[in-house]
Amino acid sequence: MGTVYSELRQERVVVPWKKIIWNVGGIPKHSFLAWLFLLNRCPTRDRIIGWGLQSDPQCLLCNSGFESRDHLLFDCPVSWSIWNLMAARCNIRPARMWTESMEQMTTLSSGKLWNRLTLIAWQASIYWIWHERNQRLHRQIFSSVDTIMVLINRQIRN
Repeated sequence: MGTVYSELRQERVVVPWKKIIWNVGGIPKHSFLAWLFLLNRCPTRDRIIGWGLQSDPQCLLCNSGFESRDHLLFDCPVSWSIWNLMAARCNIRPARMWTESMEQMTTLSSGKLWNRLTLIAWQASIYWIWHERNQRLHRQIFSSVDTIMVLINRQIRN
């Protein structure tokens, strides 16, 4: 039985982002969504257009940029406001682009618990930015940055 299991399991390469996506104490739905964004698998408007479907390319949060993962997280002025506030609460200088943000999260060095809190805040920001985008798209419900911050803070505290 051990040989069969070993053959099925096989050795896998450990990816450098494993600890920032699948972290201890993380909220599972936030981790899953962060993983989808990492793989660039969320249906942002640039991807929808790439599939050959008709869609307005404008970002639903700012209406001033082409909606892509990199714009939505965290180049968009609305999402930047959210992440800027969260990063300040985590005592880090926020990265402006997705790739820089990923690099920043992989190199956190503020202590185990503080790093965990920062990763939870980072993932919560991604989740609630995506949630707000979808609320605007599907329900025409628009929330302010302050309202979104209250939701993020409450969820992290809980």
